[in-house]
Amino acid sequence: MLKIGELDRRIIIESPTTATNKFGERTKTWATAYTLWAKVDFKRSNRKEQSQELVEVSDAIFFIRNLGVTILGTYRVNYDSNYYYIHGVKEVDGRKQFLELLTQEKDNL
Repeated sequence: MLKIGELDRRIIIESPTTATNKFGERTKTWATAYTLWAKVDFKRSNRKEQSQELVEVSDAIFFIRNLGVTILGTYRVNYDSNYYYIHGVKEVDGRKQFLELLTQEKDNL
């Protein structure tokens, strides 16, 4: 069972937005949606080749309090200046007190 005192890491949940640059082109940018306390659990890390490039992939789970906010799979987590892309959100232990954010970080080497 997760305890509130275990949420000791500060994370930023960012949502994708679009902006128009000075040439009139639409570009994807990120805006801060929420700043929350979380517990971080790093799962695994491995290197693999994607599109003829060596990529390091790291999986992490962020546990947060369920504050009734909307978190979508298009959002990302900014933690310690690294970006973890959300690919799943679920309730912890079937209760509505905490949420589990399943994320993945990709780094081109």
